[in-house]
Order: sequence, then structure tokens, then C-alpha cells
Amino acid sequence: MHRFYVDTVDLKVNKVLISATEAKHAYKVLRLKPNDLVIALDGKGNQYNGILESINSDQAVILIQKSVHLEPQLPKITLAAAIPKQSKFEAIVDKATQLGVDRVIPLISERTIVKPELFKQNDKIIRWQKIAIEAAKQCGCLYVPQIAPIHKFKQIAKNANKFDLCLIAAIHDDVVFIKDVLKKERADSVLVLIGPEGDFTEQEVALARDYGAICVSLGKNILRCETASTMVLSVLNYEWKT
Repeated sequence: MHRFYVDTVDLKVNKVLISATEAKHAYKVLRLKPNDLVIALDGKGNQYNGILESINSDQAVILIQKSVHLEPQLPKITLAAAIPKQSKFEAIVDKATQLGVDRVIPLISERTIVKPELFKQNDKIIRWQKIAIEAAKQCGCLYVPQIAPIHKFKQIAKNANKFDLCLIAAIHDDVVFIKDVLKKERADSVLVLIGPEGDFTEQEVALARDYGAICVSLGKNILRCETASTMVLSVLNYEWKT
């Protein structure tokens, strides 16, 4: 059954309005027609099952037959990842959405190579948010993570103590294995810090630790940043969400 992301839901008349972009795709590409069964997701924990009441290339209306609300599953995870080269951050957003993160923060650290110009940053955020929406639609996730504005590492590290648990993945002498941390800790809110290709600097690791972060090892292999993000989120899901 096809899924659509929606902003407008009128529960008084049990109808959902599909935006022009989604409607055009449904009408011209998917060839959907009235009375076809569809699902609408609002990204806030609500799923609406229904039939297409009307559809054209400008808009579509779903008549709701059943609605489901899912409470967010703890822990709420915020992923703060340094922006890698090329379009790899898109892959990070996609995988993070599938693995149920609550928020994704693009980071600029001392060794980050990609540093988008200020006038391009809004376009980047809009692009990444669309990728999160598409990933949620594909996997049936009822929550779409918020893509935050681009932050400098220091801004985020200084907020580490506002989370129940903060993990910073780094190649460092004084680290503990992530599995050992998760066996001892239990948290409702988690901040995960993932560095750039050249890793975090010693000063950055020290700053994060000053604000309560735990420096963790992800194993003997040096992982690419998009792989490291996926690994940490997968381990958190395995240990605490499944």
C-alpha cells in the first residue's frame, strides 16, 4: 500500500489533504485513482489508513477509515554528525531515520572539510529534511526526525550534560567499548557525537568529556563517518529498543 507524508489533517470530516508534489507523483507516476487504498503519515506518530476520495495532479484527498497513534519509543536519540564529503550526509540522514532517531544535527568540527556557505545552509537543511521524510515513508516510520540547523561542534558539546547519556565515538587511547557502556547505563535521552574523516581532535574530545560525554570505541577497524553513525544507532536499537 502506498504511503504519503501529509501536513494537513481535518479530523472533523475524517479527511487528509495530500500536497501538490505528492499528489502529482501519485497521479502521474503511480497512476492511483479514487477508491484506491493508501496510507498517510504525518511524521508525528500518526498513521491514517483510508481510500482516495479524489485525485488529480494538483492535490488528492484521503477519506480516513482508520487512524493509529504510536507513542515515541525511548530513548530519544539525537545524532550529531560531522558533515562528510560528497553527498554522504544524505546517507546518514536516510539510515538515521530508518533507525528511529529523534533529531539529526549536522556538525562542523575542526577537521570537517565540507563547510557550506551561510547562504547555502538553508537549502541543505531543506534537502536533508526531504530525505528524512522519504526514508520514513519507505520504511513506515511514524516519526520523522527533525533536521537541525548546522552547528559548530563546541555549541553541541557544551550541551552534552543536558542529555541522560552522551557518547562520543573517537579513536583515542582512553576509551571504553560501547557495549560495556550500554550494559551499565540506561537513558531516556541520548546524544551521539560522530566525527569527520580525520576524527575529532584531542581538544574536542576533552571538551565533550568536560561536559559529561563518554568516549567510546566502535572496534578495531577505522570506520567511515556514515558507517560509524549507522553502527552506533544499530547498537542502541539492539540493546534498548528491540
